[in-house]
Amino acid sequence: MTEIEKFYNSFKKEISSLQFAAENGESQEQSFTRVCLDMLVRANETDNAVVAYDEKALGTKKQHKINGYAISETCDTVDLFISVYEPSDTIEYIDKQSIDRACIRIINFFSKAYYGHYENELAETSSVFEFAHQLANSTEIRKNLIRVNAFILTNARYKGEIPEPKDISGQKIFIQVIDIEKLYNMSEQSRLPILLDLKEFHIEPRCMQISTGSDLYDGYLTYVPGVFLASLYEQYGFKLLEQNVRSFLQFKGGINRGIKETVLTQPSMFFAYNNGISATADAIVLDESKTIIEKINNLQIVNGGQTTATLFYVSKDAKANLEKVLVPMKISVIKKGDESYEIVKNISKYANTQNKINDADLSANDPIFVEIEKLSRYMLTPMTIDSNQQHYWFFDRISRQYDNLLAQNSKSKSRKKRFLLKYPKHCKFTKYELAKYYNSCCEVEIGGKIIVGPHCVVDGNEVNFRAFRDNIMPNLKINAIFFEDLIAKAILFKEVDKRHGTKRSKTPPIGDMKQVMVPYSIALLQIATGGCLNWEKIWKNQKISSELSDYMYNLMVKLNQFLKDNTPRSNIIEWGTKEDCWRLVKEKFEIPSIDIIKNDICTKEEMEQRYLDKDSSDAERRAIELQLVTSIAGETWIKVAEWGKFSGCLSLSDQNTARNIAHKIKFDYQLNQRDVSKGLLIYEIVCRNDYEVFEEDIKNGTACDIIPKDLIIKMLTWEKSIVILEGWQFKILQQAVKDGYISKFRAAELLFLKKLLSDNGF
Repeated sequence: MTEIEKFYNSFKKEISSLQFAAENGESQEQSFTRVCLDMLVRANETDNAVVAYDEKALGTKKQHKINGYAISETCDTVDLFISVYEPSDTIEYIDKQSIDRACIRIINFFSKAYYGHYENELAETSSVFEFAHQLANSTEIRKNLIRVNAFILTNARYKGEIPEPKDISGQKIFIQVIDIEKLYNMSEQSRLPILLDLKEFHIEPRCMQISTGSDLYDGYLTYVPGVFLASLYEQYGFKLLEQNVRSFLQFKGGINRGIKETVLTQPSMFFAYNNGISATADAIVLDESKTIIEKINNLQIVNGGQTTATLFYVSKDAKANLEKVLVPMKISVIKKGDESYEIVKNISKYANTQNKINDADLSANDPIFVEIEKLSRYMLTPMTIDSNQQHYWFFDRISRQYDNLLAQNSKSKSRKKRFLLKYPKHCKFTKYELAKYYNSCCEVEIGGKIIVGPHCVVDGNEVNFRAFRDNIMPNLKINAIFFEDLIAKAILFKEVDKRHGTKRSKTPPIGDMKQVMVPYSIALLQIATGGCLNWEKIWKNQKISSELSDYMYNLMVKLNQFLKDNTPRSNIIEWGTKEDCWRLVKEKFEIPSIDIIKNDICTKEEMEQRYLDKDSSDAERRAIELQLVTSIAGETWIKVAEWGKFSGCLSLSDQNTARNIAHKIKFDYQLNQRDVSKGLLIYEIVCRNDYEVFEEDIKNGTACDIIPKDLIIKMLTWEKSIVILEGWQFKILQQAVKDGYISKFRAAELLFLKKLLSDNGF
């Protein structure tokens, strides 16, 4: 039995168990759809995917069918899903006629919903009613929609041609066939490679195969029309640029403005003026003459992402000009997959000569940074005394990622406000800043030489980042506690930087050596506390204490004078970049007493215990969060979606997430971590704005485990002393202490109490 046959058998069992467990009359086709959508979500091929079924007039010209849908967070992409499923013990083949028929059906649905107000023909209880309503009436979709993807899902093998994109009244729909082989590959690779048949784009690019003399890759030189690159970006978006190290830089930089200007005024000169595209692939198929490229397997643009994105955005205003644009293209076919990351990084480093690439950008796709980015997207900050508004710290892994998302979310004031509440500007940090935070707190000495320390931070972004990348990164363990400590380091660095001041500050700055003072003073703090600064306290409060802030100010005042008195050079900042300077400060500078910041320091035993306890506490918290989301009835999540729609407090994406959670809860399907994280955020948005949405459920709540009453009273006393909770949260506590009420308390409210207790150390 082959590996794909083993996968198919396991796949069948999963579908059968889903259908059996649900006991809801769901067909095998819908269970198949659900499994496929979960796989596509995990592979980042779609997001917020909802299983929803509708069919009409099958076998006629007006026939349509849909099995699921998804709307992206920024409403620039709509995904449609239709399933062609036939139960079989072995893997069968599906013919092109069946694929074409599925294509017609899903496109007809989109056309009816988007242009024909199909929602008027549907009952409001229909699983696709809300989607049809959004397609017809949402101004966000109308303004932002760039691409519509139609996924044809099948448990068979398909060897025919992929249907060409369809143009429906000016809206292009791209077709993808996800057959059993692609599902298998997706399960192995966690993503679907981009497979291009250039005949479908009606181009025959001539190429020259280069004898590279290397067993790592084969080289090809060619050129492609500008409309081809614009079409690729329109269809695949950022997926085409996953290996690229930067997001689109808009038209702020001179290079991108120059590209736009050339297309608009001298399109035929583009080949001469532009350095072209550097790309990688897994394989290239040539014609019989070995001079024309017919197919490209797993194309990724490594350098030239700016050119590609610019051509797409210019095409909206100058499509005719784009026909005259020719773009040079170099393709490296990587032979050894296990070495592809290093090869791609070096291609980015050496091939780019237009918009400068730095070391931090080149490391953007390092697995460590990818993991940090994932944590930054779902780890909410705790509620604090100063703010009940939880938010995220945004890690700008790919340069300008934050700016591009902000621009996409600035089409309306309300949408921009929601985005900035979720990702405040002051809570964004880059790879350079991450390296500063760490190298200010860490010291690495090898062979008597200090290779990582605060002097590296003073020496500039590039030097400091290399020191971090080469000596700190390899030893990092990326998990929730790492992220909490990282943000605590960021908060400390930003506060110390602020306390030092600048010439524009309200109060006079300590001096003109802030570049030295900030990292040096933080490094001295680490020495003074024996490396036992209480990072957990800073994370939970989202700020440093006033005592610690004052201590750092006084330390910098003394350090500033010390360096003035003990620097053998006229340029103190330049002296601060030297290891000798840091050694002098370590040995000769008298660190102030730490008595006033004793409450900001923990013991080594407490710190070690925190790291030991964290994994189990994280698992417990995740379990509580899952319980909280699933304890809310499916009908209530539907009510939440409706409330979000009419109140304007939930985005389209959030509304669809609520409906998706409702469906999964109703039919007892498993929620993934993304569902839970988004569900929690939606829950708190609703409670903050209209707690009464849940009132009826509380009255009719079910019995559940009881939190000890004395613990709730203790928390209530704690809350009265520091006033940290919002009104609706305080109301939960008050209701919970009423005699005889706890046992009737609705599960979600009780679990929220558990979460509050856990988050605040009870």
